[in-house]
Amino acid sequence: MIRSESNRFGKTLYILYPGDYFATSANCLLATVTGSCVVVCIHDAARNIGGMGHFILPGAMGTEGIIADDIAKQGIASMEHLMGEMVKQGSSRKTLRAILYGAGVFGSGASAGATSGGNIRFLHEYFSLEKIHVSREDLGGTLRRKIFFCPRTGVSYRKDRKSTRLNSSHVSQS
Repeated sequence: MIRSESNRFGKTLYILYPGDYFATSANCLLATVTGSCVVVCIHDAARNIGGMGHFILPGAMGTEGIIADDIAKQGIASMEHLMGEMVKQGSSRKTLRAILYGAGVFGSGASAGATSGGNIRFLHEYFSLEKIHVSREDLGGTLRRKIFFCPRTGVSYRKDRKSTRLNSSHVSQS
């Protein structure tokens, strides 16, 4: 993760890489770029705390569901690290809302689609099992996404990597 004080946003910017997660109540921005990875933005409006996690499952999930699947255990561990940071900051799992991005399909062949599909399936099963409301999802497709998230307000922005213009129709608030 990179921390930047000198940027065009006028507030501290944290840039996350795959495998990173971060939670805070500070008035800052979290950012990352995703392709086939998934980005989870979590917000607790009652406490003005938010966090972001950026990860990918290391292969296609089986049909057993996330509790019994060895590959899904990696995703569960990634989510639990982020959730643990949220709880350390004072969040309650009961008041969390999620925004999901990524899981694009890149390349050709069944393995590319299986990885993307497995990531999407994991997210749906995880948030259903944990009873955490997903307020918005922008999953699949073939475009890379640049994600900005304000952890204090829960507002997220998505910018397609091929576009130079921020499209306001992609603004989301949990």
